[in-house]
Amino acid sequence: MTFGGLLLGVLSSAFGATFTVADFVHAFSSAPIERLPSSAIHLFPVLFMSLLTSAFGFSVGPEAPMVCAGALIGSSMSRIWYGTSGRHQEILSYAGAAGALTAFMGIPIAGSIFAIEMTRSNVGMNKASETSLSPSVISSIAAIVMIRGILTPGNHVGGHFSYGGHTIGALNGRAMIATAVACGAGGALLGTVFHKTVHKLKKVVWKPTVPTSPDRREKPWVRQIVVKTLVGLVVGIISTRYPQTLFWGEGSLQSAIDGQKTAMAATKHGLIEALTARAVIDPNAPFADGSAALRVGVAKMIAIMLACIGKFPGGIIFPLFFAAAPFAHVFPRVLGGEIVPVAVFCLMAATQASVTRTPLASVLILSLSASSETDLSVMLPASLVSSYLGVFFSRELSTKSYFSYNE
Repeated sequence: MTFGGLLLGVLSSAFGATFTVADFVHAFSSAPIERLPSSAIHLFPVLFMSLLTSAFGFSVGPEAPMVCAGALIGSSMSRIWYGTSGRHQEILSYAGAAGALTAFMGIPIAGSIFAIEMTRSNVGMNKASETSLSPSVISSIAAIVMIRGILTPGNHVGGHFSYGGHTIGALNGRAMIATAVACGAGGALLGTVFHKTVHKLKKVVWKPTVPTSPDRREKPWVRQIVVKTLVGLVVGIISTRYPQTLFWGEGSLQSAIDGQKTAMAATKHGLIEALTARAVIDPNAPFADGSAALRVGVAKMIAIMLACIGKFPGGIIFPLFFAAAPFAHVFPRVLGGEIVPVAVFCLMAATQASVTRTPLASVLILSLSASSETDLSVMLPASLVSSYLGVFFSRELSTKSYFSYNE
């Protein structure tokens, strides 16, 4: 991973500033909206850098780059068809982002809601939803038809993450609300610690140096290479002790959801023995106790923070889901076996929503990616409450957020 950090540092210096999801949020939370850059310049660096970041095992995923790529393509199509019209750029950029995110995750509609929710600092959708929601939904449906119906018609449809549906049927209303409120508060706390830590350390790591003389002015490429290489080194050291931190988490999320009852070796991100030989917590065995779950959750959260601090291109949807899930396994005896799956679902939704301000989309992503055995009639009410509470509580804990809004 040290080599991966070095390579990405060199490429970042060569490509210069690339379009990020933070730029997308800032542009579309502005009034009037800001113009997006040309896809001819930024599209390849966004996708290529994201591919390398994921391939080297850093804890940020391709979701955000997909949003950026779709928005850039939509914006470019708007310029070709409608010239400098800001309204058409907004509509087609949202549609492009929704279609790209749907194509990547294979989840319809959720991508549309996510893109429009993300550009508002509070719960609810950006005011652009009045004109952009319907085109975004159409784009999302078109993407799922293309992926499922034309490109991969033989693949099974439906989610695959199992929450142990047979264990949660006896949940009563009092337990559901208590779990939802507790997880909403817990997710807000996790999300607030995450974004405040990232922002504070970013200011330190990327603070411009004051040259003592014109001849000693720092070259921008030096900082990129040094920071990314050091982050790669530290993340690599962490991964030798906690291999659960490798990759962005979508492929191995089932292991985090069920407390490692599903061995990591049995997931898409299954690792060779050499990468797990020095593990503090065996990724192929269930959590022995709450302490083991806590340490895995903290380690994953740190790995995500480091990738964000180092400005590695990538998204945090599945990484945050993976980081939040182990925390729900910290107090299994207190919660009770029938509550733990609900707590996992709720805590993942609340943590994600508190960071990205996407409460409805977070629940939709989790629901549509859940297996058919998951009792969504139990999960949905609790997770909706916790997800929205996650945003409300996080705004009470901090006036700032992960993204910079220009409302």
